[in-house]
Amino acid sequence: MRRLNPFSNIPTMMTAEEIIEFAHNKSVRISMKSSLRLKRLERSRIREITRLQEFTKNVKTKLKGIVEGFPSLDRLHPFYLELTEILIGTDKLKQALGAVHNSIPPIDDITNKHLEALRLAEDFHQMKRTRRAAKGRISSILRATANNIDFIIEAKKTMAKLPGIVPNSPTIVCAGFPNVGKSTLVKAVSTAEPEIAYYPFTTKSVIVGHLTVEDNRVQIVDTPGILDRPMSKRNEIEREAIAALKYLAHVIIFMIDPSEACGWTLDEQINLYNEVRRMFVLNPILVVFNKVDITPPEQLEEAKKRMPEAHEMVAIEGVGVHEIMEQAIEAVDLTSMEESVKEFLSEISQRDFHSIDD
Repeated sequence: MRRLNPFSNIPTMMTAEEIIEFAHNKSVRISMKSSLRLKRLERSRIREITRLQEFTKNVKTKLKGIVEGFPSLDRLHPFYLELTEILIGTDKLKQALGAVHNSIPPIDDITNKHLEALRLAEDFHQMKRTRRAAKGRISSILRATANNIDFIIEAKKTMAKLPGIVPNSPTIVCAGFPNVGKSTLVKAVSTAEPEIAYYPFTTKSVIVGHLTVEDNRVQIVDTPGILDRPMSKRNEIEREAIAALKYLAHVIIFMIDPSEACGWTLDEQINLYNEVRRMFVLNPILVVFNKVDITPPEQLEEAKKRMPEAHEMVAIEGVGVHEIMEQAIEAVDLTSMEESVKEFLSEISQRDFHSIDD
């Protein structure tokens, strides 16, 4: 599903030096078939003009490809826009794209001035020097913006690794501390196959799985573990989790490990739940006790007293998973979403009909 990621479809980009070499090779290989009736000077003039034009054309094509190949930041879904800000910096990316775009007019200006000089030149050697001077100045512009091009290339590589999501698709988000069993649950119920390891921050990026419920495709998202501390102190991975929760979740499954085998106490996990509850007051949240099979009875009883609404599960064995997913899908309310879509489409068709009548 990575193709749903708007950054995964960006064409391959060349560095500044690769663009210069590519454009140079294209220009020197161009074949000329000017009339033999022309004087040698005029044949040379045509050749030098054509080579310069070919060089410029290829440089501009590659630069435009860098700028136009990137998805419009203004049109990105907030999920991807938030991750762009976290991983790259939207202002830095806009500045880099703008700098590359702004290098094209000076290239046109240099080309036009040197083409005019080639048309007026009366000496073969002068023509060759003029064409080389133009290519040298254009190459200097490319090298001056090389850092911007390199930044954009690295941005593309980083963003292309993100999972593909359908922004308006019904989405269940799994949240909680690392090692409470989120990856295990996603693996059990969906097509996603995240790596599962038993130490903190094993899930390095948001992982999206899909399941089909009554002909509806539902997304289930495994977020990185988010720690119980102020937002300003969260690291990059934790902030990705917040972005996923904020912009994707129709329902949140908040997982707690009452056995405390995950490395965090019950108090810490409940504190994190309370923080998430305050941040996402409009989202239904299902609390799930995972690993109840290895939780000492007295600890499980204490956890139940403190969170009596919690469901119980052993995700690694599939125990209680079906019941939890039924609750989550019911909370998504697919029927309501279908009715909203139908109503929206009906309104569009009516507007179109009236506009034809008018």
